[in-house]
This record gives sequence, structure tokens and C-alpha cells, in this order.
Amino acid sequence: MMAATKDRGISRQALERVSFTPPTSYGLDIEVISFADLRKRILENRFRQAHQINFYLLMLITQGHCMPVVDYLPIACTAGSLVLMSPNQALQFDLNDGCDGWIVIFRAEYLASTNEDAGGSVFLTDAIQGMPACLSLTESSLKTICSCLAQMAMDAQTLNAKAMTNAMLRFTLKALLLRLLMLGEQAMDAEPDAAHFSRFRRFRKLVEEKFSHQHAVADYAAELGCTVKSLTRASQAAVAMGAKEYIAARISLEAKRLLSHTQMQIYTIADQLGFDEPTNFVKFFKRNSGMAPNAFRKQNYSIYN
Repeated sequence: MMAATKDRGISRQALERVSFTPPTSYGLDIEVISFADLRKRILENRFRQAHQINFYLLMLITQGHCMPVVDYLPIACTAGSLVLMSPNQALQFDLNDGCDGWIVIFRAEYLASTNEDAGGSVFLTDAIQGMPACLSLTESSLKTICSCLAQMAMDAQTLNAKAMTNAMLRFTLKALLLRLLMLGEQAMDAEPDAAHFSRFRRFRKLVEEKFSHQHAVADYAAELGCTVKSLTRASQAAVAMGAKEYIAARISLEAKRLLSHTQMQIYTIADQLGFDEPTNFVKFFKRNSGMAPNAFRKQNYSIYN
């Protein structure tokens, strides 16, 4: 059900984007598929080269081991490992790496079927993004979640009543995500400040939309109707880093994606990320990553491509 648009030229000028675009005949907005079934659909090396997803993805390893690379960071997975990915992240993995498991893909809007569901959908998507990239499940939890995914995969094969099946799968997915949130929740001395979390959620959304051309904390604060200090406090409370550092981290992440997975010239990357001069981008990248862009590319490009 995943489709891709790819530059077929010799040099890769952008990450291949993979979308969840099920055919009309499928009739559902979520897919739960085993590794075994996925291997039958795709070429052996389909995901060995990095690609960028536009959906949420849960990857559960049930047997064997593998080493998916998420945003240039290798994640060692064994039986019981569950990897969570969000839209726009870059993924690379070897489907034939001697492992088995399940993959669940869905778009964020799938969590909300009506306007009344919007609040719960926002809560779940925010919570997913705040979770660790990989959870290690206990044997008991692994058994429970495997059973749930197997049932979802069977339900998705229903040939009629697609609307009811879609609704049933949506509720099952919500229950599954809540279970994962409970499993991944760490003990906290106090509940996070609701006002700070709400402000940070809106800030994070704006950063995702505008980081490539808007770098100043003051501009984000003005759009959110708060002071720079208030926004910084909200960011610090939510992710233990200030607003300026959060913006820099997002720009740096995108720079690393482009350096690791494409052959774009440095000046093109600088322009794409909103820097007036390539030298300013180089200084920024060195300050935030500890090495020059070319050095980072030399170290990482061959590994992931």
C-alpha cells in the first residue's frame, strides 16, 4: 500500500518520499502487515536505501534481530523491540535481515473520525512523538500486542462492511497506542504543566511548518501570542531544552538528513534551510554537530546509501 516518488537520475537530489496511498478497492485507512507478507510485495532491496515517510509507522520485531536506521541513527532491535516513527522521518532497513514481525502504518488524521475526536487525536499524536524511538517489551506485553496485531490484520481482510471495519480498527489502534503509552511512561514526580504543554505543542507544530525559513524564537513567540521567556519555559518543561535550542535541533536534523541521504551541494542545503550565506550554515552546523557539513557527509553518506 506504500507508494513512492523517486528521482531516477544518477545523483539523488532529494530523499525518496514514501506515501501511504491505498487503492480505492482496499477501502481502509490503516494497514497491518507481517514481514512475511511484505516480503512478497516488494523488491528485496526496496528499503535498503533511505526514504522519508509521510505516515506514522510502528515496527514490532517478534523474532530475530535487525538494525533499522531512523534519521541516520541505527537502532539495534531484537524480539520485543517496537520502533515508533512519525511523518517526515527518514527510514532505512533491510527487510531480509533474518527477522520477523509486524508493521502498522496510518496517517495522523486516521485517529480522528469526527470533530469530537479531534482532542483525543491531538493527545495521541503528541504523545507518540514524545515517546522513545524504540520500546523494549516484556514477554507478556509482546504476546498481548502480537495477538492484537494479528487480530487487526485479520479484521482488515473483511470483504464487506468497510466503514464499520475502518471504525473498529480505529478504536483498536487507539487502544493499542494507549497501551504503548502506558508501557513507555516513565515515573514522574508531578504531572507536566498543562499550559506549558499546550503552548509547546503549538510551538512544535509551527517549527515543523516553518523551520526552513524562520529561525528566530521571537517570531514564533509573536505568532503564539506570548513572550520569548514564556515560550522558552514551555519548551524547557516539555523537552528539557530551550526554544532556541529546539529550533536549532530541528534545523540540524534536517541538515543531517540531506547530507546523509542526498548529494545536494552545501550551498543548496544552506539555501533550502533558510541561510543567507553558505558560510553561515557551515558555522551553524559545526556549532551544533561538532563537525563541518562535508566531514559529516563523508562519515555518513556511504553508510546509508
